Amino acid sequence: MAKKNTVQEKRAKLLVCIIKKKDEIALTEACNSCCVSLHFSALGFGTAKSNYMSYLGLDEIEKRVVYALIPNYSEARVLKAINRRLKLYLMGNGIAFTIPLSGISSIVSNAILSTPYREDAFADASKNSQEKERTQMHELIVAVVNQKFTDKVIDCSRAAGATGATILHTRSVNNKQAEQLLGTSFTQETDTIAFLTSHEYKAKIMDAIREHAGLKTDGGAVLFSLPVDTLIGIGRFDEDDDEKTEE
Repeated sequence: MAKKNTVQEKRAKLLVCIIKKKDEIALTEACNSCCVSLHFSALGFGTAKSNYMSYLGLDEIEKRVVYALIPNYSEARVLKAINRRLKLYLMGNGIAFTIPLSGISSIVSNAILSTPYREDAFADASKNSQEKERTQMHELIVAVVNQKFTDKVIDCSRAAGATGATILHTRSVNNKQAEQLLGTSFTQETDTIAFLTSHEYKAKIMDAIREHAGLKTDGGAVLFSLPVDTLIGIGRFDEDDDEKTEE
């Protein structure tokens, strides 16, 4: 009987971390201790209120949004290292999650995938994914909106079930051709608002934003969502991750 082929494709993944400003270097060091990774950082602003502020790690208004390219076979090791180093299993320290990629530069991919491959790496990642499948059904909603409508987007999304968001100040650049096809124009100063939410609330939040600040309104919001593969933070931790208690 032929042996079943369990080898999975080696590819790069996107790691997104929303953390305290002071933890930026510690985060990148944790990633680099596990694999070859490429990091970029931006200043973000948390919006969660009341009891959700501490729970989501957004009680400190200014946040660092760090996104990194990592090999998929190192995902489990990277997330565990970040969890231990930044103590994301404690409420208020931030979150980290991974998103699949549909394409990447071959030069960058070759560099990222130069990380030594462990035969059991995919098995570890698959085990972690199966154990958390029911509790980690999340998506990332992204809304690019006229800055004057940012508060309205936050308010209507919260009413629809969002517990918090991270804001990046952005600009609309050279979009005349798309604006003609869409039948609308974008203000130059925009905010990109990211919501991490469960599947249960995804449609409700997106519908609320469309109604109050969508493309057919002065808010001009461009909306899309991304699947989240694995999530750590917001008070979550691995039950078998005993290393976090050794520090």
